[in-house]
Amino acid sequence: MAMIFHSHCRLGNLGILKIIGVLIMMTTNANAASSFKLKPPQFYFADSKTLTLLAAALEGDVPRAKQLVDNGANPNDEGPRSNSYNRLRLLHYAIAANSPQGVRTLVAVGADPELSAQGFGRSFLFAMTLENMKMLSLLLDLRPIDTLSKDTMEYVLFESVTQGCSRCLELFVKRGAPVDYRDESGYTMVMRAMDAQDYDMAEWLLLQGASVHIEAGGGMTPAYSVQFHLQKFKPGSPTYNKVLNLKKMMEERGAVFPALSPAEIRAKRSSR
Repeated sequence: MAMIFHSHCRLGNLGILKIIGVLIMMTTNANAASSFKLKPPQFYFADSKTLTLLAAALEGDVPRAKQLVDNGANPNDEGPRSNSYNRLRLLHYAIAANSPQGVRTLVAVGADPELSAQGFGRSFLFAMTLENMKMLSLLLDLRPIDTLSKDTMEYVLFESVTQGCSRCLELFVKRGAPVDYRDESGYTMVMRAMDAQDYDMAEWLLLQGASVHIEAGGGMTPAYSVQFHLQKFKPGSPTYNKVLNLKKMMEERGAVFPALSPAEIRAKRSSR
């Protein structure tokens, strides 16, 4: 991750404020790398109170930041308002600037890491997308797992799977996230990892104690998912053997093969 620090900028009658501007290159799991370029604060925020608060936060000046919030500065402000698709909140900006003191200060004065920004989502997702484990860990220090809303829990855990961020998922689980947490369809992370063909992640989850007996709302089970994926690959191929190992791990935990299909499980439910 490369960073370029810019010098001071003038914000009208506020005088010269010491503000960090950063160029961040981020890589994703997509085939083509993408980049995120953090611009100076005034590109995103037009309100003078917001800009002064951000400057105080990046300097780690909690008393000053609290005073500014008391005087009407919004710690959850987002911008640019002219952009309906990609906005940053102050907390997002501090994360992108890789400023722990900025993040701590903003949260201390009321910035909410569970709030989404247009286009970039919650602060947790933003840190995950930047693959900034330091910032993600800090957010969990300030907003522990057991304090997160159900919506945020589902969001961060299953986005970890979707983005293939095994380090993110490992951090959440080690901080106390249930390994069998279900999404709105009743799928567990093991099932979603199988859907994403991230068999290494599925294996890691099983090693952490993920259940092999859970049935999703539509009747899907971890066992059937493995059985289905085995049919996709040539026997003896490296990927086939990896999925076969998952099957063996599930059998050791009591999963029965051949596994019932989702349709068979739904029929079984309806007959009860």
